[in-house]
Amino acid sequence: MKRNVCVLIASSLMLWIVACAPAAPTPVPATSVPAAPTATAAPTTPPFPTKDVTFIIPVSPGGGFDTNARILAPYLKKYLPTQPNVVPKNVPGGEWRLGIMEMYKAQPDGHTIAIFNLPGNVLGQITNTAEYDLNKVAWIGRITDTVYVTALSPKSKFRTLDDLRAAATPAKAGVVGLTSSSALAMILSAEEMGFKVKLINYDGSADAILAAVRGDVDLVIYPFPTLQKFIVGSKDLTPFNVYAKERLKELPDVPTVGEQGYASLLSVVALDYMVGTVPGTPEPILKIWRETFDKAMKDPDFLKMMTDQLKRPPSPLNAEQAALKVKDTLNVYAKYKSLVEQYVPK
Repeated sequence: MKRNVCVLIASSLMLWIVACAPAAPTPVPATSVPAAPTATAAPTTPPFPTKDVTFIIPVSPGGGFDTNARILAPYLKKYLPTQPNVVPKNVPGGEWRLGIMEMYKAQPDGHTIAIFNLPGNVLGQITNTAEYDLNKVAWIGRITDTVYVTALSPKSKFRTLDDLRAAATPAKAGVVGLTSSSALAMILSAEEMGFKVKLINYDGSADAILAAVRGDVDLVIYPFPTLQKFIVGSKDLTPFNVYAKERLKELPDVPTVGEQGYASLLSVVALDYMVGTVPGTPEPILKIWRETFDKAMKDPDFLKMMTDQLKRPPSPLNAEQAALKVKDTLNVYAKYKSLVEQYVPK
């Protein structure tokens, strides 16, 4: 009995303690607690290039500019960050203008580049026959320069400089556009050497050279690498002179223009293979292109291929040097405007 009373008292005491204890706090819904701020991800620029690159060649296949562009293309792919295809695209016509303008009017996103002919493309600008402005092109660099050679058709009646001077009718010369470097070289040479010439226009140097082989024209003047297979170990064409300070080892019997008494032509009869892209291309993209180009120019395999093609190492320029070359060339050739305009159709 006594034990039962004690249990009852203890139970009553426990109930009193529980009843008097403070109530547990009501849980706060999770949604009422402010979320900790999260960092906003910075916008990222997609890697460049984001697609294949079009490499415009404003002449038909087979000539020197086509060859240089096609040699260079895989090395540009090699060093571009995403290694896209760099696809050569021949756009002949309009004396280089069609191809240049396709690039010039493309989106300035770095996915379209072109090879340029200096000083040939300068002439279109100084004679107001072109819509582009070479000072606005975003220059990437120069692949190389080269040496010119004049060659006669074996079917031509002209064999010597005296023959050309004494002719009653102008000699016919095959050129790529009436304002190309080959045309300029022919115009200046004829003026300086004292003979008359009629320019016959073709879409590419390969076409013009084959015209000389057939006898459709009397002579051509092109870079030595372009003419080499027709004049070295071949009788397709007859080499006439070389625009260099010294005779070429491959043509030891062919005189230089200096030996013919016209060394002054060396300063104006020249050719540069330039690469540029669309005006207004953003600087970060240009930086990638220029670094890519400079790396390609130093690639041992590229140097070997170019040396095999040119028969001498290439002489590249970086973007800054190329832009200065364009500016200087525009200034130099402006003084020949009236002479060149005599050959440009009205």
